[in-house]
Amino acid sequence: MSGALVDVGDGIEIWASSTGDGPAVLLSPGLGMPPGSWAFSGLPERLADAGFRVITYAARGVAPSSAPPAPYTVHGMAADAASVLGHFDVDEAILVGYSMGCYVSQALFDVWSGRVVGLAMIGGLRSSVIGEVVNRMELDLIERLGGVPASVSLFEQLMTTLAPSTLRDNAQVGVWRDILASASDVWTSPAGQHGQTAASWAWMSAGEPTLDRLTAIDCPTLVVGFEDDVFFPPSGSREAASHIPDSRWLLVDGEGHGGLMLDPAHRAASHVVDFCTSLATP
Repeated sequence: MSGALVDVGDGIEIWASSTGDGPAVLLSPGLGMPPGSWAFSGLPERLADAGFRVITYAARGVAPSSAPPAPYTVHGMAADAASVLGHFDVDEAILVGYSMGCYVSQALFDVWSGRVVGLAMIGGLRSSVIGEVVNRMELDLIERLGGVPASVSLFEQLMTTLAPSTLRDNAQVGVWRDILASASDVWTSPAGQHGQTAASWAWMSAGEPTLDRLTAIDCPTLVVGFEDDVFFPPSGSREAASHIPDSRWLLVDGEGHGGLMLDPAHRAASHVVDFCTSLATP
């Protein structure tokens, strides 16, 4: 992917890319998610084909962006995203977040001076007890060992990303084990994983998103959940979405947390493209 390193201050550079023409859509990634992963959802290409300018970036800690010392904060990561928007001279945009990117998208309301035309949150509105346990486990491992062992990360990804139907198919699990185990390290340095995990933990520990934050969202909002998402169960996200004044809730059945990328029908991406198109239609 072609892109550029954006100076966001304090010696930190964030890799970012802009493709297409038209109204801007910012895609904020999940924890440890490289920008190239969006392609597996089909979302960037479909948005560009629909007439949007699509901006993606590697959050601090993920290569090739800088990895300053841990811990990070969600609002600090949102400030990075705001600087990326400024770099591309964007003063109004549709914000789209996946997983932890939903936290960053919400925090952008606090740190960005531009106009949020609409907000789409995919698999990331209301976290679960399992999410808290996993974050705490990872932080404990980082503090004791200096990082999360690859075998632990592999097990976590298999158990939370894949749909239950896939997990029951031993042959498919074996294929995904080999794919995930062979993937290159996404982190710029160990500080990146530590920093992002600490930011996620702090957001959840603070009870975010609070009722005040949800009711203050003043733009059309789409919330997409996955039926078998153990990190962001649909019941919690549906309830949280009910407090957003102008919101729509949609459920993608039969998929786990990785449904944005792994659903063969790309239903979540279709919902987001339709939502963005509705905002751009006079």
